[in-house]
Amino acid sequence: MNILNQDKINDLARDIGDENVPVLLDIFLGELSSYIETLTSSYDAKAMTNLAEISHALKSSAASFGAEKLCAYAVEVDNKVKLNQQIDADIDLMAMVELLQETRVKYLGLVSQ
Repeated sequence: MNILNQDKINDLARDIGDENVPVLLDIFLGELSSYIETLTSSYDAKAMTNLAEISHALKSSAASFGAEKLCAYAVEVDNKVKLNQQIDADIDLMAMVELLQETRVKYLGLVSQ
């Protein structure tokens, strides 16, 4: 699965206009940075609550921007929450932070082109 689906970005550009894509990508990058900060600075139960909220929010924003791998993981974590399954801080939280960071780096490269 790709970090960045260029076709989705191209579709977005056609829908909203090429000139608007950098503005929206900047907002998306800001969200990713904020989520990284929130998840790396919270502990215990608050971290799990933050992970659940962020996963739910990322389902649509990551999908809209073609962040396929991030979207898939957000859906997976959100489904765990909905099914009252255990979220593991050592696995789920760290995996989400790593995906957020990886996605952010990939999209920063797209913006700098």
